[in-house]
Amino acid sequence: MIYFIYGNQSPTIKSQIRKIGESFLGEEKPDDLNFIKLDGNNFLVQDAVDECQYVALGYEKKVVSLENCYFLLKPKPKNKIDANQLFDELLNYISSGGVEETLLILSVTSSSIDDKSPIFKAIKEKAKIVEITDPDEKGWNEYVKAFVAKKGITIDRDALNELASRTNGDVGLFINSVQVLTLYTDHIRYKDVCQMVARPLEDNTFLIFNLLLDGNNGEAVRMLKDLRINGVQPVTLISQLANQFRLLNQVSYLYRKRYSQEEIAKELKIKPGRAYVLSKLVNRISEKTIHQTLEDLYQLDYNIKSGQVDHFYAFEMFLLKFKTQ
Repeated sequence: MIYFIYGNQSPTIKSQIRKIGESFLGEEKPDDLNFIKLDGNNFLVQDAVDECQYVALGYEKKVVSLENCYFLLKPKPKNKIDANQLFDELLNYISSGGVEETLLILSVTSSSIDDKSPIFKAIKEKAKIVEITDPDEKGWNEYVKAFVAKKGITIDRDALNELASRTNGDVGLFINSVQVLTLYTDHIRYKDVCQMVARPLEDNTFLIFNLLLDGNNGEAVRMLKDLRINGVQPVTLISQLANQFRLLNQVSYLYRKRYSQEEIAKELKIKPGRAYVLSKLVNRISEKTIHQTLEDLYQLDYNIKSGQVDHFYAFEMFLLKFKTQ
C-alpha cells in the first residue's frame, strides 16, 4: 500500500502520517523497527525502496515514511544527493503497487506539486493521495478557539483574535506561539500577543505599502528598522512590496475600466475587503508612478543581489524618496 500526503501544514501532515501508519499496523505497537522514518533530503529513494522490501523480523507489517520528498515539488529544488538518486527504482516500486505487508508513505510540506512528474503520475494511478488544505478564515478561527479550549489555556478574547490573525492559518506557527506565550504567562493578554508574536511578513509589507501611499515615508523607514531587528531581509520585503504594486496596477486597470469592487475581487481572486482598500488607493497614485515604482524595485533588487549597494541603506533610500506623483 502507498500513500502520498502533501500540503502547507507540517504538524497536520505529521499527524496524518502517524494516524495512517498506526491504523495500518493495527494491534502492533509502532516502534523503530516497524515504523521507519526517513528524511527525503538526506536519504536516497532507492534506500527507501530497499527498506520497504526488507522483512521486519517479529512483525507482520511495516511502515516506511519518506518525508520531505523534494523531488515532487514544482519547481524542483536542488539537492546535494540528486546525483546519486535512482528515481526509476521508486517509480517502478510505485507502479508495481508496492509490497502488501509494507505501507510506504511519501510526504512533502508544500502545495506546489509537479503534476507532470512521472513519479507523481504513478502516484495518481497506484497510491492514495491526501491533500492537507489550508483553512479558510472561518475554519481557522474555529480551530484556534477549539485548540485553546482543549488545552485549558486562559486567554482574553482580543488576545485570541490577534493570535489567530498573526499566525494566519499556519498551524505550526500557531502551536509554537502558544508554547512561547504559555511559558511567559499563565493568562495571555492582548499586549502579550503583540509583544511575543510577530505579525506575518505579508502584513508588515502591506503596512509599509500603505504608509508609502499615505506619504508617511518616515514611519515606513522606522518600520523597516524594527523588522531588521527581527532578522527580516530587504530582498524579501522588496519582492513582497513589488507584489503589492503589481496587484495595485491590476486593480487600477480594472478600476479605470469601471469594474465594481466585487467584480475586481472576483477577477483577481482576492478578498472583497482587499479589493475595496486597493480601489480607494488607486486615486492616490498615477499609473505612471506605479510602473516606475515596479521598475525601481526591480533595479533595486538587482543592485542588492549583485552586491552593488548595501541592502538596508539602499532600501531605506527607496522608502525615503518614494512619491505617489
